[in-house]
Amino acid sequence: MTCTACQAHAQNPLSGQYHFGCLECCTRLVLSTRPNKQAAAGMLAAIDRFPQNPGRERILESVRQALTKHPSASTSAGSQSESA
Repeated sequence: MTCTACQAHAQNPLSGQYHFGCLECCTRLVLSTRPNKQAAAGMLAAIDRFPQNPGRERILESVRQALTKHPSASTSAGSQSESA
């Protein structure tokens, strides 16, 4: 099941909507920061402060899987605006 932010992203990839309780949104947000590791750390810290977050380990595993499946994921996700 996808959240409303994922649905908005499906309709408009530049929507800039993310929900910190959604694993897919968190993965997209972290991927959008690549290759800037400081920005990724900042996004993970912001996600960690959200009470219903999916957990850092799950997010990082999802990011690894996305990069393994689609090595160019960092390039396409990088064009999105980041907002939370």
